[in-house]
Amino acid sequence: MRKPFLVFLTLLMLWGMCSCASDDVSIDYGESAVYSKSDMDAAIKVIRKTFDTFDGCTLYSLSYAGDEAAEKNLSYCQSLSENQQMTQCIVFDSVFRSPRNGGGAWMANAEYTWTWYLARGTTGNWVLLTYGYA
Repeated sequence: MRKPFLVFLTLLMLWGMCSCASDDVSIDYGESAVYSKSDMDAAIKVIRKTFDTFDGCTLYSLSYAGDEAAEKNLSYCQSLSENQQMTQCIVFDSVFRSPRNGGGAWMANAEYTWTWYLARGTTGNWVLLTYGYA
């Protein structure tokens, strides 16, 4: 009886360590006269795909930075894109926690606030151009 319990407990611990750390993310869409919730969700999907590669980090929140930030940063986003002419920019702020033990460039168990810049052009798909400290 003890062996099946230990196997179950081991599997439970492995599942807990491997499960996606960004499932319970608070999303603040704010108000936008430019982007629909669907537009924002498409951009968020791109952000989360990249964030999910940050081993051991936990994403707490994503917040739309607003139409003014999007308009203000369009030329910046255009300067970052070499492949296509970007016609729209969207900016999100995030809060997340680094791995408990740190590692690599991460400080141990620290809270980070980053900004994410995405743009899209004629393809209609959001492209993550840059992200990092605000």
